[in-house]
Amino acid sequence: MDYLSNGIIEIAIARKGAELQSMRRVTSPAEYLWQGDASYWDRRAPILFPNVGRVWNNVAQIEGRRYDLQQHGFLRDMIFDKVIDEDRHLAFAAHSNDESKQLWPFDFEVRIDYTLLRNTLTVGWSVTNRDTRTMPFQIGAHPGFNYPDFNAADDVHGFLSFDTDGPLASTVIVPGGYAGKETFDVPIPADGLLPLTNNTFDCDTIVDATGRVHRVTLHDKNGRPHITVLHTMPIIALWSPNGGCAPFMCIEPWHGCCDEAGYEGEFCNRSFVEHVEPGQTWSTSYEIIME
Repeated sequence: MDYLSNGIIEIAIARKGAELQSMRRVTSPAEYLWQGDASYWDRRAPILFPNVGRVWNNVAQIEGRRYDLQQHGFLRDMIFDKVIDEDRHLAFAAHSNDESKQLWPFDFEVRIDYTLLRNTLTVGWSVTNRDTRTMPFQIGAHPGFNYPDFNAADDVHGFLSFDTDGPLASTVIVPGGYAGKETFDVPIPADGLLPLTNNTFDCDTIVDATGRVHRVTLHDKNGRPHITVLHTMPIIALWSPNGGCAPFMCIEPWHGCCDEAGYEGEFCNRSFVEHVEPGQTWSTSYEIIME
């Protein structure tokens, strides 16, 4: 485990998946990050690569060949090397290997940077193509955040607010974890606070792929801001298990999404796929702000 602090925030990162394991204020033992209780969900903040969501029947078609590729890819289970260890900045890198090439036939490097500034953690992603071919890929975040003072018997566990007017427009997730062709509206009350109840996620996942939502704040059950995710990605996904009756929820900025049911085309033609040319690096970042 590796640790980083700026005197305001303390974080911990595992070498497996370069996954954030803890996030809290230095002055308080309260944990902001979900701690991976397997009775709900055994991960904490995995990084999704080279696919976000599920490919049809867990098979990706790449240059005419079929590859077994599980939901959310394999990067979250790779062991990273620490490449930067500085004051308020840690970075980790993973590289393709013989095992990864059985699932994904490209040479690549993925680097994850964690930087602390005041009450904000910036998470940076860099994807470098070490191959001789253009490499398609998807990448996404999946951090879970604890509700303060969770009680399953409460009618409302917290609230969400957004930087956009009007309802969210969510893609329908059909059985098996695939994207349907329809969307549905998630109405936002006049006060701008979407209540999070035991039934909010009966739809499985709220996936807004309109590119309009770039700031999401989780509020406690009294309406006080708790944590904010700020990003520039085309998709934001919101999820909590058991329909929403769980002590945490995930706020997930994505460059990518699950296949539509029945999709059997080339991976590079999936919706929301990024491409990086040989020898080039694609990068982006998002922020987690402690309110």
